[in-house]
Amino acid sequence: MSFSSSSVSSLRARTLSSSDDGITVKQRAVKGCCAPAGNKVKLLLVCGVLSCATNFPEGYCNSYPNTSHQTFQNQINESYIERGLEGGLSDEGFTWYWSLMLNIWFLGYLVGTFLTPYFCDNLGRKKSLFIANCIALIGAILSCVGVTFNVPEVFFVSRIIASISSGISFGSLILFLQEATPTELRGVTSFLSESTFIMTMGMGIGFGMDAVFGTNLPVLTGISIAPAIIAIIVVIPLHETPKFLLINRDDREAALASLEYYRGITSENDEVLEDMMLEKAVVGIDDEKITIWEGVKEVLSLPHLRISFFLGAAALQIIVGIWPIVYLSTDLLEENFSPEISQVASFAFMMADFGASIAGLFIIERFGRRTLLIGLGMANTLSLCLYIASDLLIPVWDPIRWGQIAALILFGATYGAALGPIAYFITSELVPQRSRSIVQSMVLAFNTLMNFILSFITLPCYTYFGALSFLPLLVIPSILCIIFLFFYLPETRGREVHDVVDELMERHNKEGGKNKTRNISSSVLSASSLASIGSIDKHKTNVEA
Repeated sequence: MSFSSSSVSSLRARTLSSSDDGITVKQRAVKGCCAPAGNKVKLLLVCGVLSCATNFPEGYCNSYPNTSHQTFQNQINESYIERGLEGGLSDEGFTWYWSLMLNIWFLGYLVGTFLTPYFCDNLGRKKSLFIANCIALIGAILSCVGVTFNVPEVFFVSRIIASISSGISFGSLILFLQEATPTELRGVTSFLSESTFIMTMGMGIGFGMDAVFGTNLPVLTGISIAPAIIAIIVVIPLHETPKFLLINRDDREAALASLEYYRGITSENDEVLEDMMLEKAVVGIDDEKITIWEGVKEVLSLPHLRISFFLGAAALQIIVGIWPIVYLSTDLLEENFSPEISQVASFAFMMADFGASIAGLFIIERFGRRTLLIGLGMANTLSLCLYIASDLLIPVWDPIRWGQIAALILFGATYGAALGPIAYFITSELVPQRSRSIVQSMVLAFNTLMNFILSFITLPCYTYFGALSFLPLLVIPSILCIIFLFFYLPETRGREVHDVVDELMERHNKEGGKNKTRNISSSVLSASSLASIGSIDKHKTNVEA
């Protein structure tokens, strides 16, 4: 089976024709409010503000409980005492109650990740972000209402709503940033998303300290209302991504307008659209729409998509320890330090994380994704080993307990420098447009499930087994994932997605997988083949002329 001549001609017409000559390009002007129009500083500013406002609910709302947990405990107990429960919740009862209050986030987030493919593939990246941020605004208002009127159940519901919005917004944001920006800025803008996320976590831990807003829960929770409003305002004037319009909607005119909105009017825009069409053609799959479950089945049946899912899941598994530490670092440190020192140490951990993420913005395009992910993954795992060793040696030499804080800071620095950001966006650089939202949602769903399990059992396991519990929960799985990535992860920096997909498919063919992927080897024109068709067509036209 092969492309028909009409299909190839149609593809050539869409990808090789140029409606812009040098004069026309200079005369036209980009329409749109606050359009970056090729201004890199403006583009980064738009992406940064959008990322910060969109990531705020997840980062901020999951970090302020770390340092303000005592105030929450007092208010929750007061609520139940007022309703007739003498003495309030017991210490053990509150431990499970608080654990559920925190970790219900992951179940809501899981729902959001399942909804992401439907929203992103049917409504587009922009509308998905708009809807998600509207839901986030509702969650933020409810959280403030819950603590103001001392009704823990309302606060509980607010976390479910906010987590669903975050599940939708995170996947949509990564897709938006990857598709709206040029290849040379793709890593920086995606990295910027994680940097702003880390910044919001730092704000949450800092604002949750008793010396700031830790004893004023209405103010502490109400702060998240403003970013939700800002995110909605920022999204409204933005264009849908050019890649979505071209490949998913087959609207070249709208795609060109979007490309000009974000990257400016240049004579190279048609060539950029041509490269985008190659990404569609390289996988050789028809244009028909499929359901989410059909998409999942396709991912699991096609080797190049299946390995992308495994690689994305392995990358995120390395950093799964960030959530238990963000939630519980103050609690864990209070076993060997005073509450004040524990709060300051948790804040220092987050500041190291944020500071490293700022530095990471300057190195993300200087070093390969593969090198940074594997190298920093090893250093991050080593920091957990240092934490375990320090805890075990405290009975022998008490000052070694400060090694726990040093290990915590190292953990944050290695995460922020590149490990966390790359782990979250690497999947989108491995998968073609048609399957990108589904594969990314599958990866995030798996990661969310692991986050829920580990975050829920970390505190009980730590209570019974101490820091040694980190060994089976975090260290050993990370080592196995690093080994897997070392052997199978391709480099993606500076490469178009269709080129990376080509490599994954060729790797499968070399391993004996020819003609097993729905006859993909015989039915697909690769990117290089399509480029050849284009050059042959041009040559033929010149000869005839």
